[in-house]
Amino acid sequence: MGGRASRHDQDEERRAEYCCLGCRVAASVTGSGHETGQLRLTLTRLGVAIFFSMNVMVFTLALWSQDVYDLGPPQEASRALFDLYRYACLVFSLPVLFLLGGPLLEEALAQLRRRRPATELLLAVGVVAAFGYSFVSVLRGTGHVYFEVACMVLVAVTLGRLLEAVGRSKTTESLASLASLLPDRVRRCTEDGVAWVGRDEVRVGDRLRVLPGERVACDGTIQSGQASFDEQLVTGESIPTARQPGDRVHGVTLNLDGDLVVEVTATGTSGTLGRLQEAVREAALSKDRYQRLADRLAAWFLPAVFVIALGTVVGHAWFGQVETALLAALAVVLIACPCALALATPLAMFAALGRAAREGVLFRDGDALGRLAQLRTIFFDKTGTLTTGRPRVAAMVCDVDVSEADALRLADAIGTRSNHVLAAAIRQFAGQQATGGEVPTFESVETVAGRGLAGQVAGSDEPPVLLGSRRLMDERSQSMSSRLEQVVADAQSQHRSICCLAWHDRVQVVFVFGESSRPGARETIEDLQRRGVEVTALTGDHVGPPPALGISARCGLLPLEKRAAIEAARGEHGQVAMVGDGVNDAPALAAADVGIAMACGADISRDAADVCLVGDDLRNIPWSLALAQRTVRTVRQNLVWAFAYNAVGIAIATTGRLNPVIAALAMIVSSAFVIGNSLRLSAWSQSTDGLASAPGSVASFAAEPAATHSHPTESSPVATGEKLVATAATMPAQEQVTT
Repeated sequence: MGGRASRHDQDEERRAEYCCLGCRVAASVTGSGHETGQLRLTLTRLGVAIFFSMNVMVFTLALWSQDVYDLGPPQEASRALFDLYRYACLVFSLPVLFLLGGPLLEEALAQLRRRRPATELLLAVGVVAAFGYSFVSVLRGTGHVYFEVACMVLVAVTLGRLLEAVGRSKTTESLASLASLLPDRVRRCTEDGVAWVGRDEVRVGDRLRVLPGERVACDGTIQSGQASFDEQLVTGESIPTARQPGDRVHGVTLNLDGDLVVEVTATGTSGTLGRLQEAVREAALSKDRYQRLADRLAAWFLPAVFVIALGTVVGHAWFGQVETALLAALAVVLIACPCALALATPLAMFAALGRAAREGVLFRDGDALGRLAQLRTIFFDKTGTLTTGRPRVAAMVCDVDVSEADALRLADAIGTRSNHVLAAAIRQFAGQQATGGEVPTFESVETVAGRGLAGQVAGSDEPPVLLGSRRLMDERSQSMSSRLEQVVADAQSQHRSICCLAWHDRVQVVFVFGESSRPGARETIEDLQRRGVEVTALTGDHVGPPPALGISARCGLLPLEKRAAIEAARGEHGQVAMVGDGVNDAPALAAADVGIAMACGADISRDAADVCLVGDDLRNIPWSLALAQRTVRTVRQNLVWAFAYNAVGIAIATTGRLNPVIAALAMIVSSAFVIGNSLRLSAWSQSTDGLASAPGSVASFAAEPAATHSHPTESSPVATGEKLVATAATMPAQEQVTT
């Protein structure tokens, strides 16, 4: 009761702080964090402005009726009513001007001070001209009013800026969520023992103790201990990597099974996570190339309009028509307002974005469509993008006189004591083989950090059963036949992961691991190559994608090295796209002209990307490329039409003969053309003749069973370990194995 009463008193105190509901709403809008509060404030301003803009549109339609319909000679009552409508438009447009025009005018003035005119200055001039012309018309009691033009331009511009800000805000939130992966407190080793300290208190040179299941808080070097690390967030590597004293470890990587002491080498923004966050933030906040192009066009278009307007004033004033000269000059500036040109692109983009969404492809904005249409090079991450990201047993090699079924039951039984991804792959493989028979039980299983498992079979006096790396076998003095030695040597030379199963102090089985290609990967690559797009893989793994995909690869890359590869390719080939799914891909996705994220990927990769594939179907990438190219053609048609309309309108306006009725009808016709041409994209479809199968089909990528060989012979095609591993490497449904 006391707690409830306390909360009630606090609520009453908060209510007492506000004099009315409006103050309370304002406080809720601005009381959150700075960036979120600004977004809420902008959204509130936009909502109120839209309300007033709709009222302006209603009264404007009523005013147009006197020009469209023959109402006869104006009566005193009707004249007074239409004057009231004019003043109503003026009154309702003032809040829109104050709510949305302020930020636009501030930026326009800043551009003037910098002497670098851009699109904001052009839009501001158009809005001021429309409002000024209309204000003069209201005071004179004659002439058309364009309050609705000023209102709609402000609403459209603010809405676009808001959507852009929301996208950047999501990226910022995802960056912040990455920091939450790091522990808030760490164990710092001192001369007096181990003490808990905050992560912010850690300095370079400190020694931190990291236990199994904990993430490393800072970049460092292992001083003592050994462990397997899950480094997928940083490198994209799907299989854990063994680390030992002297090895470097990255912040945010996960210690799976070892008790370590790590000496800190980098903290905060200088560490791996900090550099990754900064790379994404810089790319997200930079202007895109289309915005820069629009700014360059505005730099010459705006002075040209002013020169024409000034020439109009001089020309009419020369003949003594001063009033006509001023109104004609205002009409030139008004008709040159870039609203028609500005709306020509969004209409087509919105139609294309809706069509893409129905296909399961989400674009962050229309600019991404334009950049995608000019694509020349595309990079794919390997693990989780071209592949499923889950290791599987690609081959099982048994020594002579070893029963495959017995070996699988033994491996399955001891593998259940570990959550390691390779142990899980062995368990899955054993389940698929359906070996049957009695499953052995283990009375004790020891986890050897960074090495594997050692288990004692219940009721047996034999040496323990070992399942793990080659290093574990060597440390426990397990012998190995020459056949299995060859298999291990060949697998390691190709950077493939292996796992050994030993009993009776001898390695009896070697498992070779791989991954499964994502359905549709090969078809996607072939379709892109037919379209003239260069396809390459960028991966943090030490081995490239399956050879069956037929693409080149750059391996062993860290996140910032992937970004550098993107920037280098842009300078050499032009427009570059990146397809990825992990946190380690975020800098490259943000730096690419078009970043494409898989829906199965990390939040930061989706927020840093321009495109998200909802269904994880890679075949939607060439489909999106075709849609983007069609959209760009539509945009160009719209822009040619809109620009011609502006040019003709300016020419007529300079003569002082721009009738408001003609202007209104021309705007309707121009808009109708743009709308109709753009809506054709909503029903756009592409023939799938270029694809081997329709999106979603996995018939051509059905998984083949892994190879198992218990007794190789010289006449067998897999008589040696080298041939066996080579056979496993060329299986269509199996991927390369990574270390």
